[in-house]
Amino acid sequence: MTSLRRSLPSLTALSTFEAAARLCSFTQAAAELGVTQAAVSRQIKALERELNTSLFTRAHKRVVLTPSGTALAATVSLSFANMAEMIDTLRRPVSSDTVAVAATLGFTHFWILPRLADFRDRHPDIKLKLVAEDDITDLRRDGLDVAIRYGRPPFPHATSLASRADRVFPVCSPALIAKLGIGGAAPDLARLPLIASDTVNPFWLTWKSWAQKVGLGGDLGRASDRSGLRFNHYTDFIHAALSGEGVALGWETLISTYLSQGRLVRLGTHCLTTEERYHVITPDERVPTPQAQAFLDWLIASLESDLPD
Repeated sequence: MTSLRRSLPSLTALSTFEAAARLCSFTQAAAELGVTQAAVSRQIKALERELNTSLFTRAHKRVVLTPSGTALAATVSLSFANMAEMIDTLRRPVSSDTVAVAATLGFTHFWILPRLADFRDRHPDIKLKLVAEDDITDLRRDGLDVAIRYGRPPFPHATSLASRADRVFPVCSPALIAKLGIGGAAPDLARLPLIASDTVNPFWLTWKSWAQKVGLGGDLGRASDRSGLRFNHYTDFIHAALSGEGVALGWETLISTYLSQGRLVRLGTHCLTTEERYHVITPDERVPTPQAQAFLDWLIASLESDLPD
């Protein structure tokens, strides 16, 4: 029987092909692999010669898989994913009692941390590793057991086990209400000091998009454009509102603690229920450890127990 080493192309060539096929770009593949575009092109040409078939058609500023390339890409991608999954399993101790949990900084700060004592009281022997980051995470690659993601499925290499929507409405501190004499069921938000946010998440609402969805017209959006205070992160955005700096858009799930404490107060009656949802996700093809399952059970039950009325 011919050995695998003699019958298969080099691993370097296959990994180069996988990156180029996935990204549909030799240039992007080169950047990901840390090599030059010319090196990627040489590897692909050598692989095509060895297989005696064309894998890509070259178009302007991009490459397109041929039928043969598509078939090979599917096999290589699956094989690499299976190898990565097995290596990840072997690297991680079977008896590990640490659960790695990823969420955005806002969700970690505003939702998980105020409730963390409850979980630790119930499961004092389970260790947690909280990874607070706002970038999309590959759970399998980063060795994560659980993640909370806001948006719409599907999520790469992950399955959503539970989800919940949120409600968004204007909030401010009681001190600002007293200072400005804000009253009534329908305050003129466009005349109030709005705290604005700059966001790269397409699912995140700005004053302009929120106003359009609740039917308040363009005045509010134009007022937010003139805002003298802007933030690029929701934690700073809410802390500014807590300090009485202005009116912010409040995501009820995240600020429920401050609302119940009276540190933030809802303004007006306009409210938007989001189409996107918070999803509890786990990596595909990995059975949760008993410790991870305990955290999942607690997390899902906690999310369901404090749903808004």
